[in-house]
Amino acid sequence: MMTDAVQKNPKPGLWGGLFAVNMALIAVLAGTGALEHPTPAILIGLNMILLIPMVRAASKAQEQKGAVSKAMRSYNQRFLGFSLAYMVVMLVSGTIAGELADGSPGMWVLAILPMFPVFGMIWTMFRYLQEETDEYLRLRAVNASLVGLGLVLVLGTGWGFLETFGLVPHVWAWWVFPTWAIGLGIGMIAQPIGGGDAS
Repeated sequence: MMTDAVQKNPKPGLWGGLFAVNMALIAVLAGTGALEHPTPAILIGLNMILLIPMVRAASKAQEQKGAVSKAMRSYNQRFLGFSLAYMVVMLVSGTIAGELADGSPGMWVLAILPMFPVFGMIWTMFRYLQEETDEYLRLRAVNASLVGLGLVLVLGTGWGFLETFGLVPHVWAWWVFPTWAIGLGIGMIAQPIGGGDAS
């Protein structure tokens, strides 16, 4: 009965794909000037809400396969907490940025503030790798991190060459972390659980 309930829930790939498509659309629209500041920051903050059902669906899929540990549960809770903090900071910063003078101390604070939840998410991954006692689960997490890193390197380098030759618009560097997070999610979802056991 529990298996049936889990199978009826949307797969994490659905939520992750929706998150990635939304981020890509925001990037394209912001890069072409179709969205003006602070709209991109607000849309990104709202898109972060999709991380909640994505993490829940991923947790249920992992539980179904018996691939959830105490460290993984702690990781999921911490990551969600920092993701929500990032969402709130992006929404608040995007909303009040237009009321501050360029280069003012307040603008510096708004620019630096979103980095703290990002550092928190990175620390969460580091802490998980330290706490996880199951070598197989730790290997899955490392492999997923490498997928995220590979995605950042390929897209960043490729986009950089296209931008150098004037073929695409400039993209802000803070897209690096969301791109890595998307790659991390893809890496976790794409890996078979249980050594490729299809059951």
